[in-house]
Amino acid sequence: MKDAEQIYALYVQANPVPDPDLLPPTMDEAVLLSIEGSQAMQTQEPTKEQPAVRTTGRNILVAVGAFAVVIVVGLIAALLINNSDSGPVAAADAAPVVVFDGSTCTYDGPTQIEEGMVEFSIINTGDVDFGLGGWLMSGAALEAELQNLPVGSDMDADLEQMPDGDLVFGWYTLPGVSKLRAWPMSAGTHLIDCTTEDHLWRPAQVEIVSP
Repeated sequence: MKDAEQIYALYVQANPVPDPDLLPPTMDEAVLLSIEGSQAMQTQEPTKEQPAVRTTGRNILVAVGAFAVVIVVGLIAALLINNSDSGPVAAADAAPVVVFDGSTCTYDGPTQIEEGMVEFSIINTGDVDFGLGGWLMSGAALEAELQNLPVGSDMDADLEQMPDGDLVFGWYTLPGVSKLRAWPMSAGTHLIDCTTEDHLWRPAQVEIVSP
């Protein structure tokens, strides 16, 4: 910025026009006034108190933007709270999704579901087939099974050693295949397992409760 332009900009900033119908002095007039006021002024900014903050359209937009951010953050928090597993979900609304990619198996769905027909979405994006099994277990057998293979297990396993419970459902899914499978789920604790020939994943423990 040229010296004259800098002096003019500083002058206008320090001398806001109180009446919108009045225009600030021209650049030349501002330069002359600034030079007359201080013979020592060259290109450095004058040392003075900053002008009081004025309410402008920019200030209003900033305030509105900050308020909007607060609202968005609040909505996100509310959605996270509402989507948390805070209670049983109706069987028709549960719609759990199981995804196997060859190295991991994940369960995306509620862990508390009311009794009824539950439809599973089963997706195999891996290069080998896998089995999805649901075991109904209770009491000491459930406790022992979870101590041996807790939820989150991902390990080589002897699949000939079956859990000491009731196999409620079991479906195999080929590589690259997605399918829906519905099953009537009764009350009790169910362990969800994904298996290949020599590996086991246990992505979830699901409680089926009476409506």
